[in-house]
Amino acid sequence: MTDLLEAIEQVDALRINRARELSELKIRMTEAGKYSRYGVHSKALIVLSYAHWEGFYNECVQYFVAALKKSNKKVGDVSWALLVGLLKPGFQRLRDRNHSSEAESQFVNDLRSVIDRDFTEFDINVISSRSNLDFKKLRQNFEILGFDLGPFQRYRIRIDKELVGWRHSVAHGDEPDLLSVDLRHHIKLVQDLLLLLSDVFQQNILLRCSDELDSDGSYTTASA
Repeated sequence: MTDLLEAIEQVDALRINRARELSELKIRMTEAGKYSRYGVHSKALIVLSYAHWEGFYNECVQYFVAALKKSNKKVGDVSWALLVGLLKPGFQRLRDRNHSSEAESQFVNDLRSVIDRDFTEFDINVISSRSNLDFKKLRQNFEILGFDLGPFQRYRIRIDKELVGWRHSVAHGDEPDLLSVDLRHHIKLVQDLLLLLSDVFQQNILLRCSDELDSDGSYTTASA
């Protein structure tokens, strides 16, 4: 249990550090007097905001999988969909052999051993962001993880437009339309999303990696 609590504290520490850096950005922008809608400051803030969103998500994934490895639990017992992280080599062999009958039979036979495996050989890439953490990717990864996407639903449009869309525009040399945008609200959006990610992963580190539950069958996590 001590290892799980340490993992949870690390996740929260990472979130707090990122939130503080974003707050520092907001202060520096205020000191500059106003936001430059198409200038260096605005573009830098947009890119850094997305970097914190994607970077923190990937850090949470790493701590979650590390906790699962220490728990020695079977992948299928945590989330059936997570088995895809063990089946990637098998999928590749199917493609390489053009889905021949022999390859398909071998794949099915290999399932017997995969079902009983732990997270030692789990491919973390199947639940990583891969440089495009839009709402669709978040939903796909949460389905594999077995997480509740509900808390993020209200942010669906803003994630796709403001976080991912603007970042891609800047990265590709385009000019995102920032005429009606208060970038201070953009920073607040990212901070709120980091808190949501932290809560979801902390809760699941406890629920999925430990056999111990409170008397009511649940855990309560506190966020700073």
